[in-house]
Amino acid sequence: MQIGDGVEGVIVGGTTGEGQLMSWDEHIMLIGHTVNCFGSSIKVIGNTGSNSTREAIHATEQGFAVGMHAALHINPYYGKTSVEGMVSHFEHVLPMGPTIIYNVPSRTGQDIPPGVIHTLAQSPNLAGVKECVGHARVVQYTENGIVVWSGNDDECHDSRWDHGATGVISVASNLVPGLMHQLMFGGKNPSLNSKLLPLIDWLFKEPNPIGLNTALAQLGVVRPVFRLPYVPLPLPKRVEFVNLVKEIGREHFVGEKDVQVLDDDEFILIGRY
Repeated sequence: MQIGDGVEGVIVGGTTGEGQLMSWDEHIMLIGHTVNCFGSSIKVIGNTGSNSTREAIHATEQGFAVGMHAALHINPYYGKTSVEGMVSHFEHVLPMGPTIIYNVPSRTGQDIPPGVIHTLAQSPNLAGVKECVGHARVVQYTENGIVVWSGNDDECHDSRWDHGATGVISVASNLVPGLMHQLMFGGKNPSLNSKLLPLIDWLFKEPNPIGLNTALAQLGVVRPVFRLPYVPLPLPKRVEFVNLVKEIGREHFVGEKDVQVLDDDEFILIGRY
């Protein structure tokens, strides 16, 4: 449905795809599997970033070896480095192939300063930036010819149409790909944006991907199995989602089954897998 609704690329093993809960073997296997199944129809971007440069290099080599079209790289998180170290980290993975750099200080604890991106933009392999800091930062890049994808679903419409962003790397598109495609490529559409904002707000009531995993289970698209430490949203929030689906229209959501509330005991939580 993502491909059919015009989505241009898929990130495998990002935060939404729970790359942080996978072994590297599982991670690379999923990238290769996605390329094998869908690589002729959609761009496959593997999240092969790490806060260890050694790990990032090794994973990126493997990702390109199994056919991914581009890599997604985060700046080193938790064990943070200097600006110079950040530049060096990225310079060790950029030569391997097309690269999207991802700036999300709320998760990494450290902003990637614009000077770092401008330095790295000298590499022909910098495909662009997934930027979560806001519109002002987006403009700093787009005015200098650097491609930007918004990393915030709630800001992506205005980033796209008012600030020069190319598109969005989206959480909500996992649920409503056609509507998100329309939001990005159908022209400025404040009414559609307003229609989607309650769903986007619901998705981020708890840290991503808790809301999305709950929603996909309620839609019957995935089994209601959660890898800890993620747990499903509580019953009142699941009722809210059923109402959101009815308001937006079930036909816009992935899957074919009727949306369900699901009882608490229908969810399975696993700590060892």
